[in-house]
Order: sequence, then C-alpha cells, then structure tokens
Amino acid sequence: MVLSLEYSQSLTKVKTSKMANNKQYNLTSPQTPGAAGWTYAGELALPYVHAAVLSAPTLHGGNVTLLDGVRFQAIIPVIANGSLIMAAGCDFDTTATTTLSERVLAVTAQMVNLQLCKQSFNDSDALAGGTDLAWWQGDAYSNEQGVPDDFADALMLYVAKQVQADIENNIWMGNSTGSAFTAFNGLKLASGDTAGATALTNAIDVQATVIAGLQEVMTGFPAALVGDFDNTSIYVNPMTISAYNLAIGQSGNGYDNAVANAPQTRFLGYKLVSCPGIAAGEACVAAKTNLFVGIGTTDSDQMAQVLDMTPLDGSNNWRLTMRFAVGTQVGVVADAVWFV
Repeated sequence: MVLSLEYSQSLTKVKTSKMANNKQYNLTSPQTPGAAGWTYAGELALPYVHAAVLSAPTLHGGNVTLLDGVRFQAIIPVIANGSLIMAAGCDFDTTATTTLSERVLAVTAQMVNLQLCKQSFNDSDALAGGTDLAWWQGDAYSNEQGVPDDFADALMLYVAKQVQADIENNIWMGNSTGSAFTAFNGLKLASGDTAGATALTNAIDVQATVIAGLQEVMTGFPAALVGDFDNTSIYVNPMTISAYNLAIGQSGNGYDNAVANAPQTRFLGYKLVSCPGIAAGEACVAAKTNLFVGIGTTDSDQMAQVLDMTPLDGSNNWRLTMRFAVGTQVGVVADAVWFV
C-alpha cells in the first residue's frame, strides 16, 4: 500500500465517512499497560489526531531551485567574465576572459525502516492473561487482525510528514555547526557555515528587536543583490515573520492591527520567505536561482509503504518503509549570506 501526502485531505474525508458505522471502541493507554481506569467504551471521535509536525515547504514551495531525478551527483555550472569594456582602438584585442567553474550537488541516500508488532495494537495478550492491554480494539476488527487499515494509513501519513519535517531542517541546517540534523549537508554549510556568517546584535525572532535586526540584514546584503527585488529573498524562520507582523501592527508607522492580521511578508521591498527548517533567529539572503536542492525523484520524499509481514514471513509485524535521496548546494557562495 502506497500513500501520497498530496491527497491527505481527501484521505481524511474518506476515512471519516468509512469509520462512521463503527460504534464502539475500547481504548487502553499504551503508556501504562495494566493500569486501571484507562479503558473507555464509547464512540471514537475520528479522525485520528496527532501532534503537529512540519512538512518540507522548501522542497515544493518554489522558493529554491529544485533539481529532480538526481542520480548520485548533479553539476551546477558557474560562469564568470573578466573585464569586458576597454578603451576603443582600431585593433581587436582579446583582453576579456570567460571562466567556467562548477559546483557539485551530491544527493545522500536515506531510508526509514519502522517495524510495529501487531500485538501492541490488540488485546489478545490481555485475554490470554498477559499484562499488555489493548491500544486498539473495535467491533469491526477481530483481535488477531492487528492494525486496521484506517490506522495504518494514519500512521503512514504521520511518519511521512515527520520525514518531510526532518528533510526540511536538513535542507537548511544539515551538518552545520551545532546542528542536530546530520542526514546530509544543508544550505548553511554550503554557504560557509558559522565562520562565514554575519552576527546580528538585534534578535530577529523577538518583536522588540526584529525591525532593527532586519535592518542589520539589509546592511549586510551582498552588493550584487541590492535592488533585485524580484529574485532576492530573505529566508527566515516563521517566528521572525510572526515577530515582524506584531512589531509593525503595533508601531503606528503606517500599519495598524487590521493590516498586520493579513501577514506582511516583505521588508523594504524584499520578500520574507518562511522556512521552518531555518533555526529561529537566523536568516539567509540569496536568490532562489542560487540555492539548489536535489532529490532522487519527485515523489520519493512524499511516499511510504506499509507491509503486512504475516503472509510474507509468518511474523506478527507491520513494516513501514521509505527510501529517498536529498542533497543541497549553493551556486555562487558570495551571493548567499547567512546571518546568525
């Protein structure tokens, strides 16, 4: 069974309708097997609810250059010209030069292998006198059926979203100084990491200082990008955009709360791009044509597969698998500046 995140909304609608006829469910806390007082016999309020996770908006948000179908490596050509203009004369003087260099984007193969025992999702052990009580049982399923299809779909979707959240964080922060994300090198590392970053004295994720901090970012703009409002963006954590909107909504400088409630996503003409993968309080200034993310295939980061292992190897397990490849690179390092 393969599930794409692209139709997650329709999945929820289908599952809600499908499960409406199942009237009784007995749930016992999986955290405290054997504890009294945790079983509830009643009607299950669908759909399944889980903690919020980040997706990978950088991949498909159109804010960077996405290279699809990268096998091992992709070569990014970088062209530079020497002095083109010279004093006029009668002869042809070949003083101008063109230099072609390259940047290599290597994708790193990744996988997710998750195994779940069906015993954890039924109460046959409890019926046999064991101590592991049921996390799930319902009148539509036998005790030995294991994870219902509905729950398998919900679990698969949740795991896929968690994987995308990790991809998002790795795209920006992977293997940079102090980062917890180590699956592959991120754009911060490709931009020179902390050693090449500009330190901010005013925090850009705090309402009181965000405008002063963004003004510092403007001061440190790469000269080649100044005035390029169409292509250059300021990539920030969503907390910066929230702090910025709070600040302008209460400043009285041409904005009021009503205007601020429609999120402002430009600062002095430059677009503020919300990137959950960037650490709070940090920013990157670059053109999207200079930031590259490569993936193995268009759907490899969106799809997962759940396998019922009972008919395959006789075990009482479900396995969830994903395989994908991701990598990043910056074309011209001098035109991608990081602020921390």
